[in-house]
Amino acid sequence: MIPFLFHFSIYYQIETNHVIFLYIGLMKKVFILNILIFFMFSSSLHSQEVLEKNYETFSEFLTEQNTKIDSIQNGLSLIEVNEIMGPPILVKVPKVGKMKPLSQLFKQPEIIKETNDMAKNEIKILWYFSSPKNQDGIVSKSECTAIILKNDSVIGKGTKFYINFMRKERIRF
Repeated sequence: MIPFLFHFSIYYQIETNHVIFLYIGLMKKVFILNILIFFMFSSSLHSQEVLEKNYETFSEFLTEQNTKIDSIQNGLSLIEVNEIMGPPILVKVPKVGKMKPLSQLFKQPEIIKETNDMAKNEIKILWYFSSPKNQDGIVSKSECTAIILKNDSVIGKGTKFYINFMRKERIRF
């Protein structure tokens, strides 16, 4: 009886080592694949540079930002929208009167929402800072203009269009 248990134990040990070996081999492959994917996409993470820009007043920045938003027309692609709006901006405004100096990063866009409608069309909503409401340094949707893209083409912009579109298409986030 003892030799039988000993044999089973060795067999089990061999099988266990074999399973562990296969598991470790699989984990090495997954690890290497993750490293390769990271390096493939890491260049895109670094490619988005920040534009540092000095303005005399904050109103000057807002005028420039709203002019860019106004120039976005229906039918433009996401790439064209990104070209118009540009990279993230580090806005610097010197102290003017009682106003404190400003140095704030504005992402371009501030918020991105992606989904599909009922017909499986790709919907992207880009929120660009356009009108400050709360002067707390935190950008909210109420301070942004929405630009709505359907299948990589601008179909409209603004809060009214966004609300009507979301109701009509029955899209919820």
